[in-house]
Amino acid sequence: MNKSTEIELKFNRKDFEEVYFNGNQVNYFKSETTKRPFQNLLISSLIFPFVLHNTISESSAHILTIIIGLIFLYNLISYLIKAYGIWVKRKKVKEYLDGVEKIKSHKLILTKDYFEIIQENEKVVEKWTDFKPAEINEMFVYLLSNKENYLIPKKSMTELEYTNLTAILTEKIK
Repeated sequence: MNKSTEIELKFNRKDFEEVYFNGNQVNYFKSETTKRPFQNLLISSLIFPFVLHNTISESSAHILTIIIGLIFLYNLISYLIKAYGIWVKRKKVKEYLDGVEKIKSHKLILTKDYFEIIQENEKVVEKWTDFKPAEINEMFVYLLSNKENYLIPKKSMTELEYTNLTAILTEKIK
């Protein structure tokens, strides 16, 4: 690659949301982090009232009621902690996208030695050697460097530009 390659990126919030929220990642009930705790909470919330009602109607304290109650409480706390983590992630993504949405122009410049991203008046230049191996798939390119991380959705450029970008990244980042 002797000459530089310029790619004008088109920002569309939905493209980023599609990547960040792909596969129920931030769904409070179906994400990989909350699915099992939510199922456990449902099961324990079905069993606990039945055992509690049985104990109250007999007017006696059962060790089983206390154990099931503690299991229910543990499952509730576990689910709430995982759901809070998702809430924080959703909030961070929203704040990030709100900031990026205000920027009017985004451009990538790929040279022999450098990766540059220009957003309005701000320019970030990185050497290719600063990058760790890139994650490239059908939806996006994710670059990790010593300074910054870059998520570039495929939909923010043309098919040919995406193909060229992935070829350059594969060649430069090892």
